[in-house]
Amino acid sequence: MTESLLVNPENRPPAKHVKALNVALVDNVPESRALLKAALRSINFIDTIRETGSPGNLPQILSETPVNIIIIEEHLDEADVFGLVKKIHANPGTSNVKFILMSSNLDTESRRKGMEAGILGYLSKPFDIMSLERSIKDSMGKVSTNLKETLNKVRRIEFFSDFKDMELVRLLKICHTRKYQDQDQIFKEGEKGDRLYVLIAGKVEIIKHGDTGLAVLATLTPGDVFGEMALVDQEPRSADARAKGDSMIIEVNAQILNDIDDILALKLFRKIAILVTKKLRNYTAMMSQT
Repeated sequence: MTESLLVNPENRPPAKHVKALNVALVDNVPESRALLKAALRSINFIDTIRETGSPGNLPQILSETPVNIIIIEEHLDEADVFGLVKKIHANPGTSNVKFILMSSNLDTESRRKGMEAGILGYLSKPFDIMSLERSIKDSMGKVSTNLKETLNKVRRIEFFSDFKDMELVRLLKICHTRKYQDQDQIFKEGEKGDRLYVLIAGKVEIIKHGDTGLAVLATLTPGDVFGEMALVDQEPRSADARAKGDSMIIEVNAQILNDIDDILALKLFRKIAILVTKKLRNYTAMMSQT
């Protein structure tokens, strides 16, 4: 019986995007490809969709169609998916093609190998339309590849003050450090929260939709951590977050936190617990004064 890939489909307008995208699907299960195609067709910035059950057909597809994104199943019989990604990126004609790694078991090791191969988007099965759109956005985003530069910035962030350099390097290798331009949306109200964010450069505005329009609840500066409540209570985002000017942000995915089982995970969970407690106390003190 084929696993269901699409859960809780929503009849809602898809997110806006700057341009139409051409997508190629690589999955050796026809039913899986059919479900993914149906989901992609509900997104208004997807133009053409090509599909194949064999990674060996990718070169022909890429030669026939200008492809922006390849969504590829991690487990394709004996195929070396990560080697294939590196090979496509090494070709000058296809070096700009973005990848989304799709799997029912996306663990930390898969993400580490994927990042080393240049994969920016990840999609866990089963998925919904919002997580599919999010993985597409992730795949098209800009990522900092200068580890030394990023490490120097991270060392100055209080949230990471208890971490050794070797722990920070490991963290940076399994988490994305993304670059956002002015007014880029980081997450939106109602979106499923699957990661927390640490701002290491630039500014971010937290914005709430209300009856009278948009209200800026807070302007965050380097060192601020946000989005952590979604990891605690698994509730949808309660506000929008967007970059104010050029910004750099470390994104710590919830699944990475769950997969790490050593001192790094303990330090991260401890920092999150302290952060949530501090925010709750500040909120309680503020409410007691009103």
